[in-house]
Amino acid sequence: MAPVDDLPDVISKMPPSRRGVARKNAIIEAALELTGRDGIAGLSMRAVAAKADIPLGAVGYYFDDKTDLIHAVYERHIERETARVARAIARMGDTPSPAALADHLADFVIEGLSTMKLHVLAEYEFTVEAARRPSLAQSSSAWQTVLNGQLRSVMESLGSRSPKTDARLILAVLAGLEVDQLPTDLDPATRRSIRDVLRRLLRCLELSWHSDR
Repeated sequence: MAPVDDLPDVISKMPPSRRGVARKNAIIEAALELTGRDGIAGLSMRAVAAKADIPLGAVGYYFDDKTDLIHAVYERHIERETARVARAIARMGDTPSPAALADHLADFVIEGLSTMKLHVLAEYEFTVEAARRPSLAQSSSAWQTVLNGQLRSVMESLGSRSPKTDARLILAVLAGLEVDQLPTDLDPATRRSIRDVLRRLLRCLELSWHSDR
């Protein structure tokens, strides 16, 4: 018989226990790391249990199957990356400039390709998998809408005449920089190149805003 603190909420009518929350989080974090390391094809409930150092039965207790786990992991990644983008934008302060935006976006990409590389790898695994799973596609589309909205607001504050288009262009360049660099480790020259590309992109966009007037 399962301990009372592990009973589903609908049965216990109590908030989830601290132990239950910690276990579920450990499962999700282990699955996210394994997705980045081995891909979704290499993800299994057994591998997740071993990585999280918990019994295999506990994974099945919190997640019905691999599909259920994949969705939970993707939602966690979306929450984390949305917050990371928001922090990057917030660091520009109340008076943003194109140059400041370029540098903060460069910091964002460099962080993703260094200290958070497994998470970025997992993100592209989910992106590809979304082409096969309609439910993941819905989550991916909703996330892209949020990211475009965040960046579009910044573009509007900078004086863009086409903030929606400019936001999509910037996101496309960010994705391109990430994909190009994923197979190898960052070196100082590549870091400078990423920063130079984004500075040039924002300078060109700023010039286009003035020429449109």
